[in-house]
Amino acid sequence: GPALAAVGRTAEGVTTSAEGFREHAALAEPLALAHPGTHLVNQAYALVEAGRLAEADDLATVGYEVAGTDNVPIAQIWFALVLGKAAMLRGQAQESRRWYQEGASTARLHGFRGPLRIALSGQASADAVLAQGPAASEAMAESGLLPPYPFLGHDQAVGPAWTAWAEGDPARARAGLVAEAEAATTSHNVASAVWLWHDAARLGATHVGPALRAVAARSDSPLHAARAAHVTALEAGDADGLTAATDLLEGLGTLLFAAEAASAASDAHRRAGRQRLATNLAHRSAQLAAQCPDVHTPALVRTEGSVALTAREREVASLAAQGTSSQDIADRLFVSIRTVNNHLQNAYTKLGVNRRDQLAAALGSR
Repeated sequence: GPALAAVGRTAEGVTTSAEGFREHAALAEPLALAHPGTHLVNQAYALVEAGRLAEADDLATVGYEVAGTDNVPIAQIWFALVLGKAAMLRGQAQESRRWYQEGASTARLHGFRGPLRIALSGQASADAVLAQGPAASEAMAESGLLPPYPFLGHDQAVGPAWTAWAEGDPARARAGLVAEAEAATTSHNVASAVWLWHDAARLGATHVGPALRAVAARSDSPLHAARAAHVTALEAGDADGLTAATDLLEGLGTLLFAAEAASAASDAHRRAGRQRLATNLAHRSAQLAAQCPDVHTPALVRTEGSVALTAREREVASLAAQGTSSQDIADRLFVSIRTVNNHLQNAYTKLGVNRRDQLAAALGSR
């Protein structure tokens, strides 16, 4: 079941896992087989990859409760991990962090070091988008003390990447995601590759659209297709494509992604001189983001001015707003100080400010 979902055959992954549960539950003597709940974990994982988040939530919630009643801690851990991932996809970072912390706590208590690595990666990514950089760094430090865990190994690059972004090093974040996305693509892990390519683009990586489209085309998942549509339109600066991606992502319940796509659509319409459409999309993005409490991502930095920042201007301005010096920004982005200062001056002009200490308010960040 998980293998089918990982290679993009998500519908088969769901049905195979459900059949496994039925056959297992019908056995008179299960002998040394794992708990039947394992099949439900597999089914919930496949449902998440299929973009059927509400069904995954319902199934995993019931499974978690049953595992607790039956005192099966490893099942509790895996259900918590699935619930954490589903919550993050829905843009509910606080809820996601709680589930990952629950999984990590149970894993520590019972000595399951492999699942603990996955829990800590998820917890770190949630902490990062909640602007809790020190907590994200702490989770990754703990993870670094654990032995490698190959299962879902590609996915474990997400926590370090978002932590790097929270630490003010977006170039390192992008490089880590792109490298792992290439590895996942080579190993035919469609689900992981789509996730990693998409997150890389969300953190500012460019020219990843063709690779993402190619791998997503091997999947039957509408979630994978929507991620690819988002990045394709983003890289093309296609306002209508970004609006369509917003619709797809919102329809799947991935509200944070939808908010980011709507924000990019607003910028694209503004650049094309379609101010009314730009304003409408900006409002839509704000409404979607409001349903994702306390979340901060690079793509949600927005301005109220009539001229949109470029992606690099936004990145430089965001780092400067955090108090990062021009030299440090140049080092992190592998550009010259002169280039940094040029981007910063352009941002000042577009935002209507003239000092670094005014950037945070102008960008709408905290």
